[in-house]
Amino acid sequence: MASSLQADSTDPSWMKWGGPFIGPICIVVLMATVWTGRDRLAFRDVSHFYTPLYQYVGERCAERPLTYFWSAMWNPLDQTGMPLAGETTTAVYYPVRHLVYLIASLVDHSPTELASPNELPEDASLALAWYVTLHLVLASLAAYWAARRLGSQPAFSAIASLVYPLSGSVLFLTTNPPFLVGAAWLPFALLPLVHAKEHGWKLPSFALALMVLGGDPQTALHVGIIAGLWLIFDVIRKLRDRDAGQSFWSRSLRMVGIAAMAAALAAPQIVASINWARHSGRVWSKLDASQSFAFSVAPWRWLELAMPSLFGSPWPVNHRWDRPVFAGGTVSPIDALWTPSLYIGMSTLVLVSIGLVGRYRGHIRGTGLWCCVLLASGLAAMGWYGPWHAPYQWLIDWVPGYDAFRYPAKWLPFVSLALAMLAAQGGQHLFRGWFRESSDLNESLNGPRTKRRAVQVWLLMTFGLAVASVAVWFAMASMSSAPVDVVWGPFQTEVAWYRWLGSTAHVWILVTIILAMSVAWKRPVDQQKLAWAWVALIACDLMVAHWNLVPTINRKAERVAWHELDHSPSNALDSTRWIRTAGEGEYPAKWATTSDQQRLLDMEVHDRRRWYGRWHMVEDEAVFNSVVSIRPWAIDQFWDAAGQQSTPINWQQTASWLGVGGSRTSKGRSHRWPTRGLRYHRHDQVMTEAEISWPKRIEMASEAGDQVGVISVGSLAMAEGRPEDTFVSRRVYQDGGWRAELRSQDSAIEPVPLTVFSADGVAQGVWCPPGTWTIRWIYEPRGHRGAVIVWMSGWLMLLAVSIWSVTRTK
Repeated sequence: MASSLQADSTDPSWMKWGGPFIGPICIVVLMATVWTGRDRLAFRDVSHFYTPLYQYVGERCAERPLTYFWSAMWNPLDQTGMPLAGETTTAVYYPVRHLVYLIASLVDHSPTELASPNELPEDASLALAWYVTLHLVLASLAAYWAARRLGSQPAFSAIASLVYPLSGSVLFLTTNPPFLVGAAWLPFALLPLVHAKEHGWKLPSFALALMVLGGDPQTALHVGIIAGLWLIFDVIRKLRDRDAGQSFWSRSLRMVGIAAMAAALAAPQIVASINWARHSGRVWSKLDASQSFAFSVAPWRWLELAMPSLFGSPWPVNHRWDRPVFAGGTVSPIDALWTPSLYIGMSTLVLVSIGLVGRYRGHIRGTGLWCCVLLASGLAAMGWYGPWHAPYQWLIDWVPGYDAFRYPAKWLPFVSLALAMLAAQGGQHLFRGWFRESSDLNESLNGPRTKRRAVQVWLLMTFGLAVASVAVWFAMASMSSAPVDVVWGPFQTEVAWYRWLGSTAHVWILVTIILAMSVAWKRPVDQQKLAWAWVALIACDLMVAHWNLVPTINRKAERVAWHELDHSPSNALDSTRWIRTAGEGEYPAKWATTSDQQRLLDMEVHDRRRWYGRWHMVEDEAVFNSVVSIRPWAIDQFWDAAGQQSTPINWQQTASWLGVGGSRTSKGRSHRWPTRGLRYHRHDQVMTEAEISWPKRIEMASEAGDQVGVISVGSLAMAEGRPEDTFVSRRVYQDGGWRAELRSQDSAIEPVPLTVFSADGVAQGVWCPPGTWTIRWIYEPRGHRGAVIVWMSGWLMLLAVSIWSVTRTK
């Protein structure tokens, strides 16, 4: 007889109300050092990219906290300028980010002025810690909600709420906040689209929109792909039903309607992203395999699901040993680590196995969906290592623009969600199905046969781990080409070996506990106590395994390390744009030959001093070669042409041509030179882009700097200029959203509107007639106001329908 997996109404009320909070409490404890302000999130994008970026976005939005969305904002601090919302990951219109940073700005009263350059600039790392912790809690609550909607008991729903956010694939997304946002809203978006009993449209529309607004449109697209594939699969399965065709069309229309509503709720971000994507180098230049398939999950890495930190980690001490063993010692972008651990819990996998066995025997239903999600997302996450590079290669070939998203590992949250749902259903089957449906089984659980089998399994497991340990030791000892990392230093065999022993000990202890529970629990079985004991086991399992998974550094130690370095003041008298240089090397040469447990702290201080990523934003400085997620194709062309120059380049002159007035070395030393803000060219000095190629522009810039006598524009700009006009340009990128006005000294003369043209690829300019004029530059991208109106209308409609639904049910 099949179990319906319905929740037991006899559960005490404390279980129903307390179950949702077990996962969040574990998360709050795990993240306590960062949300209290003792430590800050470090390593990778969360540090050098999003800590300064979200601080800058928060400050800009706080200038107009209630109307920040009405006028599009320009970011003058990156490259030669870019639209602030053009990079989707900036999350400009995401209400949760806006609220968290607004509250943090009211709470934090740190001084913004620095007494000396030796004082570490204040940053919004505390706000980002709240932001990240909040979304981990949201992911936990979303998983609990999904499991309950599938009919799981509170205890087994609590298992899902622990497994999903504390899995290595989701927890390590703290280093990449936009994708953590996508993972947090994923259950709310996916379940209503694939579960047969869900027919609403408000929640999935809301969740998909917040994914996009939070900076993760790729996960929203993945939800649509999974939902569409499941729809097709489900309809094919039910072709014999007379209503199959009608069901297909009605469900298809519902999905289209949900997508349209989500698009309306995220309209300003979608419009800004599309407008900026037209300028992206990812769109105009073909990506090679190392770019499209970067961060692929290698097949051997799936072993990490069962063993925590199985292959070690490259940081803070280099002891990651799978790539030397399986990849021949070479480290390519394809094998780059999206997360050092995929661990989801040995205790979790036991429940997943029970659920799959229960499905095979026909005891439970509803697992087929999550098996399909698991298989599809797992194969997609493998990327380059999938069979014939599929299905990720199919997405690149068949989904327009998909290769610009990159990184197959972004499918991993779907793997974690599927395993969390299977674990909840497996637990439900174990404690509700087997114990209720077979009295003979209950009687035999305490018998000698069960105990004998448990002992056999324990001995087999112990022997297997011992043999595996011997094999790993020989593999480590025989490595001839262990990679040396320029930051984390040489490979440390001893550390790798001890980490392996810790992983095997963790698994051995867990399996021992599980086997002991299976034979020592007194019968008749108290199912509620046993279920909650399993919840406690999974919580301890994941908390212990991932206690140090999230990289952090102590804020006090960072201030001390910063103070010990030599710093030169960077503030210039005018609005200088800088260029970062690496003539002394990106990192100290001794790092490649030494190991240090404090290397993460050293790297963070070093990166901050050299303005790596977007640290320059904290000091309100503009950097031409900053790290951005979407760089204009014109700047890609500049760097490509510069790299192909056969003659040496005078970089100070070239930088001056770019509008750069200072350089910043990797040791934080500054050097400045004068450069012109506005440049004036006669009509005969203006040429078409076809006449002045990029190599020619760089050659002229290297010789004359900002005194180059010619400037290149498009054919439309050439056609509009008159012989008596002067082309006035400035080194600010024209993304199509800029316009200008000429204002005369005579106030009686109305302002004259002007078209702003792209110039030299990285700049903009206007044709100015003879006379004395003041040029006013205005940023008003087309479509923004209309998108805001659609956005506001969509949210008002959603609110009105939600209120009407609530009042109608009453």
